[in-house]
Amino acid sequence: MKETWSIVMLISGALFAGGVIPIAWQRAPAWRAADHAHFRTEFEHTLRRVDQLQPAALLIWLVSTVGFASSPSGTDRAIAAIAAACLLAVLVGSVTSLVPIQRRPTDQRSDLSAADVDRLRTRWLAGHPIRTIVVLAAFAALVIAAAM
Repeated sequence: MKETWSIVMLISGALFAGGVIPIAWQRAPAWRAADHAHFRTEFEHTLRRVDQLQPAALLIWLVSTVGFASSPSGTDRAIAAIAAACLLAVLVGSVTSLVPIQRRPTDQRSDLSAADVDRLRTRWLAGHPIRTIVVLAAFAALVIAAAM
């Protein structure tokens, strides 16, 4: 059963990390430089596409990591348990912080001032690199744990 958990864990982790990294690497710098209207349009377009897969990939990754961590062995189990705690932190942080922030600029009906857009963009772009670093650390740890 451990092999099944590890396969699901690594595939779903790669899918989630593969969605988070391009935003941090490519989109975030472009969003920082964009004017308010262009930022809102591009931000909404990207998040609409990404948000279709990312939540499911994160939940599957978290569940399969917990399943892998329940295996009866030593160090790999401990690594997976720590990674699961990191993934839970990413999930909670995303739901409580980043998702509420991203809803406002993506609602084209809302009449946000330039200062509001700047404030929301700055907060979201500050939170996303933290999420990216935690995701990459968890994925790297789980690759090591799966190889043990």
